[in-house]
Amino acid sequence: MKGCLNNKGFTLLETLIVVSIMALTMSVAYFMMGGRGVRARLKSESRDIAGYMKLARTGAIRDGRPWAIEFDVANRRYLIFDNSGESSGSEDWLDGDETLYRRVELPEHVHYGSGQGMRPGGTSLPGDGVSFSANRVVFNPNGTSESGTVYLSDVVGETFAVSSLATTGRVKIWTNYGAGWMD
Repeated sequence: MKGCLNNKGFTLLETLIVVSIMALTMSVAYFMMGGRGVRARLKSESRDIAGYMKLARTGAIRDGRPWAIEFDVANRRYLIFDNSGESSGSEDWLDGDETLYRRVELPEHVHYGSGQGMRPGGTSLPGDGVSFSANRVVFNPNGTSESGTVYLSDVVGETFAVSSLATTGRVKIWTNYGAGWMD
């Protein structure tokens, strides 16, 4: 006489699946809560700014008109402009003849400013985190720009600095995780 088997328990496969899901969930939580997620967002945002600066430089050369990036510190964003109404000069920004190419909001936990002081070779550490005059970097049709730096920090003070060199328009990123500046 065969009775009805009343198995209570889990198979090995079911147990392995549950353990795998728990391990994956814990590793994601550790990444985000351990500060690495914040650092990754800071690094990503710094690379985005450098990429947009290179795009503005290339656009100015291609179009024969200046392009600019306006760092709006109070609203935690930056704006990329094509000065489509100007054929030369870069003094009249925000006079209505420019085109807004893109508006970029800073992510949460990333803000303007330096938690690690001034980058090597910097001339001054601005209180608002942007050393470009009028918080704007302008790229000219010949590829040059104003020298300056925009500093971005996270909640623990780790800092990235994105700078532009006037004579060439070259864009460079500096990092400081608390142990000194590196390029």
